Amino acid sequence: MEHEFTLRFQLDPADSASDADDILERLGEAGCLDALVEVGTPGKIVLDFTRNATSLEQAIRVAIADVESAIPTAVLYSTEVPDNGEEKDAVLMEKLALMESLMKEVAAWVDENQLTYAGASDKLGVKPARVYEITRLNPENITIDSLVDILLRAGKSVRFGIEESTHQRYRLADLMADMPQGMPRVAGWDGMPSAGMETS
Repeated sequence: MEHEFTLRFQLDPADSASDADDILERLGEAGCLDALVEVGTPGKIVLDFTRNATSLEQAIRVAIADVESAIPTAVLYSTEVPDNGEEKDAVLMEKLALMESLMKEVAAWVDENQLTYAGASDKLGVKPARVYEITRLNPENITIDSLVDILLRAGKSVRFGIEESTHQRYRLADLMADMPQGMPRVAGWDGMPSAGMETS
């Protein structure tokens, strides 16, 4: 199924100074050929995706990982989905943040134990390709439940905390025109809010 969405990233000054063709080439090599890319605004890049995936959540998660693999210093500050209100968008970003936190824990465990993908797969009960995708923060068809199971197999204790959200909700696309070029949209907002997950 095709899903349409827009990702907006803040660029590091070094990447902002890069040639546009270089940025486009890196994005293409990372798998972003299904996006229209806007690089005209200094310090920012906008990608309009039309991506095939089993769910919107998966499409956005993988697209973010693709962009970050091409431009490691890029910081996501806005995700826009047609016909979706800002509350739904905020919930999606919370889930994506939780997914990323869990995947980073798995990747850190693999690195700490100096395991190959094959070695990690034996201990975790998954295929080497799955370990590879998780360490890239780019899994396909993986769920929060399966990530928790993997971490438990790795000997980790996973605890979730539930609390009232303190984030204000902003329609970042509407704010963009009012902000000076090169400045963040909302102070302190990096597009990936805390998901209240702890592992040990």
